[in-house]
Amino acid sequence: MRAFTGECSVCPSLILNLEIKVTLLSCLVDTELSFLDYIRGGTQINFTVAIDFTASNGNPSQPTSLHYMSPYQLNDYAMALRAVGEIIQDYDSDKMFPALGFGAKLPPDGRVSHEFAL
Repeated sequence: MRAFTGECSVCPSLILNLEIKVTLLSCLVDTELSFLDYIRGGTQINFTVAIDFTASNGNPSQPTSLHYMSPYQLNDYAMALRAVGEIIQDYDSDKMFPALGFGAKLPPDGRVSHEFAL
């Protein structure tokens, strides 16, 4: 226990001897876990992919579309999937990667589907 001694700012000539006692009733230590902490703890990861086929991405036959399939390079979607997939595959327990699509007009009636298997 430390005693605090100091001068009073209101009355400079008055000397105060204060003793403060604090009792800690409970304590919570908040730990920030990392990705590897979760893996070491047994967390299972299942990688699932969903592709946006809505018209908001532009015409896939045009180079300005996010869905454009160039014969020379991967589009932005393919590059992102590859980058994430190459890392996450090592942590996926069953090594199965379901792929879904949404926002495409599907046969036979051409109605827009909000979820379909690829």
